[in-house]
Amino acid sequence: MSSTSWAKSTEPEFDNSFYISKICTAYITQNDAEYCDDGYILKSETLANGQTKETVLMDEIGAYGWNHISINKIDTETYHVYVGCGTSCGANMLFGRDSKEQDFGLYFDRHANSQCTIEYDNEKKQWVARRFFSNKESLLPSTYDPDAFAFAAYPKYRVEFDQKGRLIVKENFSDEVIQTLPNPCDH
Repeated sequence: MSSTSWAKSTEPEFDNSFYISKICTAYITQNDAEYCDDGYILKSETLANGQTKETVLMDEIGAYGWNHISINKIDTETYHVYVGCGTSCGANMLFGRDSKEQDFGLYFDRHANSQCTIEYDNEKKQWVARRFFSNKESLLPSTYDPDAFAFAAYPKYRVEFDQKGRLIVKENFSDEVIQTLPNPCDH
């Protein structure tokens, strides 16, 4: 009898019907280590007819942006991509199957279970909520700040989802909760 036991892997099985990955096209060497210096994001999905469709996203990002990209799978239909470009600079995007895409600024959060997003709208000077891949916005008037960005590069309030999907509003750079709001996508 063998002393080797073959247990089933605890890793989730890779779903090749829909995925997004970073593809490196240029490398640099620093301190005897090789790093990716440029590339693009590849979206691959299997269509209903069995054909595989590959789409190049965010080509020619450049070294700094490339090194500050993170990709997170939200669910079987949606990925979140963050690209950083420095202090107080960045963008968030959601990518889904087909041509589903949604762009957000730096100040952003999402709640997977309710498929709700929250982002700071610089022009409106307040936080707004939207469902994944929807253009219909719900304004959060209690986060309006007419003096926003007058002297700083940050909104007055930081808004984020808690585990139950409620919105937690805090003064920026503080952990003090100003108010708790129901999930704006639940109505």
